Amino acid sequence: MAASGRFDWHDLVDHDFWADVPSDMEEILSLIARSDVYVQDEVNLDLHPTLTRVWSRKGRRGQRRVRAPGVNRKLVGFGAMDWRNGWFGYGIGWHRNSEAMCEQLDYLVERSQKRGRRVILLWDNLGVHTRRGSKRLGECLDRLGDKIRLVYTPPYDPEANPAERIWRAMRPRVTHNHHRDHLIDFHQDAQDYFALLDAEPDKVLTQMGSPFASITQATRD
Repeated sequence: MAASGRFDWHDLVDHDFWADVPSDMEEILSLIARSDVYVQDEVNLDLHPTLTRVWSRKGRRGQRRVRAPGVNRKLVGFGAMDWRNGWFGYGIGWHRNSEAMCEQLDYLVERSQKRGRRVILLWDNLGVHTRRGSKRLGECLDRLGDKIRLVYTPPYDPEANPAERIWRAMRPRVTHNHHRDHLIDFHQDAQDYFALLDAEPDKVLTQMGSPFASITQATRD
């Protein structure tokens, strides 16, 4: 803690990387106590299953057959998770576009405003997430003003976003080696899994790797 009473991040970052820390880090840290911190990401949901562990010996009887439902159709899953309590806000749409992004931002701000708090949102540098890449997003951010603060992860570093770990746990249960031929059934599988996460915030915290997972567990025990 600095002499001013503000949190000093320097002890948490190796000196060699201080120059890489965003210039507004101290300002962001000053907002955390009165803000909800969310991590957000999207996941592709393809009707063609992603294939894992389907190896077999060449030419042998019983070689595993791979299902292919014909023309591939795609959905996009949108997820935002509260880093502290595991709340999970989700949606499923046709496209990863600015309209969907703005709708999700409005939803997060509405939730936090009801709690008397602001929004700090961690997400990646995808074009549709930036003012430079989306005029509509810029207009949305202007409208929301200081109710929301965006924090971008470094480019080409998916591991920097804890939301990626949610999808890593989801894929074996929804997209890998699935047996759905129709998009409506596949959509329902994804919807059911997201609803399960929504009902189990402890699981969300654990999958994200949030330190609040252990605090929640200790409180319950």
